[in-house]
Amino acid sequence: MRVLHLGKSCPPKEGGIEIFSYDLLKYLNSQGVKADLLCFGERDGEDTYQGFKYYGCKQSVKIWSAPLSYRFVKEFFKLCQNYDLIHVHSPNPLAEFLSLFSGKPLVVHWHSDIVRQRITYKFYRPIQLAFLKKARKVICTSPYYLESSAQLRGFREKAVVIPLGLDRKKIEPFQGQGQNALKEKFKGKKIVLSVGRLVEYKGFEYLILASKHIREDAVVLIAGAGPLYSKLAELVKTNQLDDRVFLLGRVENVYEWMRECDLFCLPSVSRNEAFGLVLLEALFFGKPLVTTAVEGSGMNFVNLDGVTGAVVAPKNPKALADAINNILGDKELYLRLSANARERFAEFDMERVGCKVVDLYREVLSTSRSS
Repeated sequence: MRVLHLGKSCPPKEGGIEIFSYDLLKYLNSQGVKADLLCFGERDGEDTYQGFKYYGCKQSVKIWSAPLSYRFVKEFFKLCQNYDLIHVHSPNPLAEFLSLFSGKPLVVHWHSDIVRQRITYKFYRPIQLAFLKKARKVICTSPYYLESSAQLRGFREKAVVIPLGLDRKKIEPFQGQGQNALKEKFKGKKIVLSVGRLVEYKGFEYLILASKHIREDAVVLIAGAGPLYSKLAELVKTNQLDDRVFLLGRVENVYEWMRECDLFCLPSVSRNEAFGLVLLEALFFGKPLVTTAVEGSGMNFVNLDGVTGAVVAPKNPKALADAINNILGDKELYLRLSANARERFAEFDMERVGCKVVDLYREVLSTSRSS
């Protein structure tokens, strides 16, 4: 079985979708599926990464966040005939358009709707409809996102829910106590960690404001870079929270920070947070979660209220603080949520997720041969 994945970014760039897709490609190749990646990179050329081959295509231009590349078009038509199936990670307008002409069975991985480009989306919608019509199957990452997606309306009979997953073997080396550098720096403090790009939909401003109400023996650490860094830093300063909130910027290895924290919080405020892959990392380390009840977001699928953590109203600093205080202040509750978090991770282990994807490939190829 040979599968060509069409993605946005080449290794080693690692956003949430990239981390998942690289882990998936690694797993597929370990199971005898020849799975390669066609992607947009800083240079042209092919290379290998974590056991799979990828074809990098230098971006020619970016229009409304969508990368375009003449090389990508050329490579696609050269490569696609060598594969049994095309797997597109959406949204990716150029890849979606090209897949209409491959002549191969198509699987769509629906990571999120097109959200921000509302005006241009009206012009793109006919292509998206043709793309979804051609697809044999649409993988959606949570039942909540599938049910709330207006863009998938009319195609839900093709949809199957397979959550994102992570390769536990990659994270396992970071288990244990480590050097406890954070515990030394914040001795006697409970550590509330949040990780993500510093953009509006992540809702970090509400976590910063929540820190005014969080118990005094706790600190809030926010790891990540992005356009809102200066604005968030000013918010910390204005509210005199310099000794309670720390903006870490981009950290080299998030697993080391995840291991040492006491609780993980993702305060996102919109459906742009389609899933929240970082929540899986927190589950692996047994960290209770505090997330927000954003309608349609996969966060509500990952974090089970009262089981692995707490789910509170978005844009509500006091609700965030109350949930954090409740978990950190109740040892019995904390230990129960922590144990449940470790157990919940099994649902998202790449061994389990990847197996479902392979079964789906077999179903699609079997159906296409008989039709």
